[in-house]
Amino acid sequence: MNKPTDVNIIFSGAEPKISAELSQIDLTQALSWYSQNRDNKDAFKYATDYFKKKLKVDVPAGIKSQPQTFGFVCRIVTNGGILVGKDKEWFETTINELKGTVDVTKPAKIGNVVSIQDHIKRKSSECIGELEGQLDEIILSDFKSNPAPIAVMNSLEVKGAHIKYIVEHFKIRRAEYDSILITDDTLIKEAYSNFTKPQLKKLVAYCDQVILVGAQIAGEAVKTRKPRKRKNKTPEQLLSKLQYCKEFADLKLQSIEPKTILGATQLWVYNTKTRKLGCYISEDASGFSVKGTSLTGYSESKSKQKTLRKPETILPEISTGGKVYLRTALDSIKAVESVLSGRINADTLLLRIIK
Repeated sequence: MNKPTDVNIIFSGAEPKISAELSQIDLTQALSWYSQNRDNKDAFKYATDYFKKKLKVDVPAGIKSQPQTFGFVCRIVTNGGILVGKDKEWFETTINELKGTVDVTKPAKIGNVVSIQDHIKRKSSECIGELEGQLDEIILSDFKSNPAPIAVMNSLEVKGAHIKYIVEHFKIRRAEYDSILITDDTLIKEAYSNFTKPQLKKLVAYCDQVILVGAQIAGEAVKTRKPRKRKNKTPEQLLSKLQYCKEFADLKLQSIEPKTILGATQLWVYNTKTRKLGCYISEDASGFSVKGTSLTGYSESKSKQKTLRKPETILPEISTGGKVYLRTALDSIKAVESVLSGRINADTLLLRIIK
């Protein structure tokens, strides 16, 4: 069979009209027919007619930024096709979003103000049209041409915000070609009889290129995005959830002011329930901070604790002793050494800090 030279007449037959629930194959075949036999102007007219004649509402400004597929689906539904599942959900969501762009209280001129989302969709639709043109170029060249989708995306300065729409479109297109390769449906096979399996695989490969390049652009957009600046928390905010033992009446000891912990390089604590005396050493000169009910910024290897047999003798010395005494205070206690967890609770007495 001779291959036609015009893409618009590759698929023979009249416009598809299905007055029933549309299977994925039905919808794919119908969209393929429109894609090959109709253009952007037709898609826009179909969408406009759907709102005017079917829904009987004003045409929303956002309709201009919708991809061809939306207009073609409007035509399919107008002709009696019934969408199901995710296709129905997508179509109804898009319709409702577009309805929301119509100002019913004030019939302003359409197109005076273009929202950011409208601009993104319009740019995405423009890129999709150019990429579809490259698909046509492959077919018209008898599959000898190897256009690069990245050239189109770079020339149109496609950004991460556009990729969602572009990739979504070509995932549908890829699934369409892929399904033709494995289908047993004689009607679909006949509709695509002008293509050999290697040719269909080349169309699939092109769609894969678009999806891959899209992923790369989206990834670069994430990498180059300026990190969000964290707001510095006040001491009150940092310590708002900290629980500690304010006073230990048995030994007449009181905790120090929790604010003094922030930025300190050494913190002595005593658990009134387990009788463990602990010393936290900071990881570096920036000192400690607090997150929730835990101490942060301490060295896990240098910080340790021991159980006291006579806390009434040692704790007062920890509270009042000099730095020279504190250097060996914990080592001089004859008890098993264990690690500190960083958690501070209602049984933890904050004994002393060293800046």
